[in-house]
Amino acid sequence: MFESLQKILLNKAMGKADKKKNRKANEKDKHSQESDLRTLSGVALDDAIQKLENSGEKMNDLLAKNEDLLAQVKAEAAKKMTPERRALIESAQKVRKAKAQILEDLDDETRAKLYLTAIRAFTGRN
Repeated sequence: MFESLQKILLNKAMGKADKKKNRKANEKDKHSQESDLRTLSGVALDDAIQKLENSGEKMNDLLAKNEDLLAQVKAEAAKKMTPERRALIESAQKVRKAKAQILEDLDDETRAKLYLTAIRAFTGRN
């Protein structure tokens, strides 16, 4: 319910018309676009599989290479992570969690008003 209220308020703030009126006309276009995207993504996936099969490399070998690369990246990141930086990141995560809890404690109406105020502030509309 909150999400639909957000959408209604956002559309009002942005000055957009009600989407229900245009829904039927857009459903036909959307269906044809979705089928086109599925066809294109299916073709792209088939091409990628074909290239992988033709490359002569095995999937397990590729996965092993990526795991090694990931381990190297993690090791480099650990070297660059000083104790001060680690403490700073942990502190920032705690602050973010506390602020998120404040937002979660708001009732739906207050959250919707806050959301609308934020959208207006970002879009510059009153």
